[in-house]
Amino acid sequence: MTADFRPGRPTGATAMCRLVHVFALTGSGHLADARHEAGELRDICRASDEYWTRSYAEHQLALISFLEGRAQDAVAHARAALDAKQHIGDAFGIAMIMDLLAISLTDTGDRHAAAYAFGAAAHLWETVGHPQRGTPELASLRDRCEDTLVDAMGERAYDDICRQAATCDRQTLLSWAARGGHLPGA
Repeated sequence: MTADFRPGRPTGATAMCRLVHVFALTGSGHLADARHEAGELRDICRASDEYWTRSYAEHQLALISFLEGRAQDAVAHARAALDAKQHIGDAFGIAMIMDLLAISLTDTGDRHAAAYAFGAAAHLWETVGHPQRGTPELASLRDRCEDTLVDAMGERAYDDICRQAATCDRQTLLSWAARGGHLPGA
């Protein structure tokens, strides 16, 4: 069996190696290098209609943007990652990125959307079978952001919005998360 290698289009193994490299750069704090590598990988994947690697490159761009204090950019990248996920149905990845979207929305000050995204993430994690498993490095951020929202909105209002998200089907949640706009069911 031969690999489908074309210049500019990475093989599955090459794409995976590049993606792992991006995760390593991000995890070790080399954010400028990680941003450059993730952007390049995302562009290559976009040009070849490859969605799985592209979605995780966008996830890393969202995380990098968040860590650099650029919450609006983090939201845009998280939405792009979720848009790519719509093509492949990666349930674990969708839940993970929904958490990152919620964290990023909290930092933009969009409390209702952030609470809705947290509710959507919790619902999606339950469908995966690992409630709030996510990435361990985001657990403290998730907890801090949820506490911020509860303090600002009140526990009842926060819980009401989270329950509202939990009543929506996966496709509705994903469509909203990828595009923004009015909260479904609001």
